[in-house]
Amino acid sequence: MLDRVDVVGAGLIGGSLALRLASLGRSVRVVDPDPETRARARAAGLVVADDVAPEADLVVIATPLDTLAETMAHVAASASAAIVIDVGSVKQPAARAAASAGLGGRHVGAHPMAGTEHTGFEHADAELLVGATWAVARGGGSEETSRVVDWLTTDLEATVVLLGAAEHDRAVALVSHAPHALAHALLATAEAAAQPTVAGLLAAGSFRDGTRVAGRNAARTFNMLSENAGALGPVLDEVIAELAALRADLANPEALRARLDRAAATDDVVRRPDPDFAACSSLTDAVEAAVRESQAVVVRRRGGALEVARVPAIS
Repeated sequence: MLDRVDVVGAGLIGGSLALRLASLGRSVRVVDPDPETRARARAAGLVVADDVAPEADLVVIATPLDTLAETMAHVAASASAAIVIDVGSVKQPAARAAASAGLGGRHVGAHPMAGTEHTGFEHADAELLVGATWAVARGGGSEETSRVVDWLTTDLEATVVLLGAAEHDRAVALVSHAPHALAHALLATAEAAAQPTVAGLLAAGSFRDGTRVAGRNAARTFNMLSENAGALGPVLDEVIAELAALRADLANPEALRARLDRAAATDDVVRRPDPDFAACSSLTDAVEAAVRESQAVVVRRRGGALEVARVPAIS
């Protein structure tokens, strides 16, 4: 069991994680350089420390992507026996930073597929990450990865998708980073309109939902888009091509209807995926299978029992 947890970075994700662990009675401390964040965390009943503890079992790095390498190097030296996970939204740079820091198999890259458009501890919520899907990147040691997956599926009731770092980055480019880019483009287009105030007065649910993540935290969006540029670029090319085709179909109602019908007919594949789960007797075997195979391995608990599914890798 990962009994002693230090969370470095008490923003939305790190703060929510620390609040959840504290609500379960776990031993958790937060480390954050910002005085206001530290004060808010203390006021919420969390233990605030100046640095990670050498005896920590697990250190969770929840700092901005552009400080990840520096933070990893410091944690590697300060907590020399701890498993170290980062919760950044791009996993290949995190793996390189971990290698440079000398973490070896102690590093397990993770990414909670949950959050809001807000940032900061003031928006943290103990329930935010409960029941969420977490990506866990292959590459850490089998024992360390198994312990992290066990912790996630137990304390956070998570569904865990074990996959390669490059595969993760391609997938989130499609379902997370491209939506951020599109939200920015739509908001920028509306702001540049001849009458943006009138447009704003008429904007309703579709515009609000489509631009929810735009214009909120430019630094965070810059970090995720720039760090994943290699995977995001081809996705945006495909989206641009689809938009161009849709634009051309505006002159052909039959083609336009057919295009919209095709998307509607297959939306369950992405919006409501339903892999075939089977009972799992050994979490270590499931983790090792994820390392050996080219498929992603999905792990969850139902009624306390482990279940595993395998899904094809994203191309």
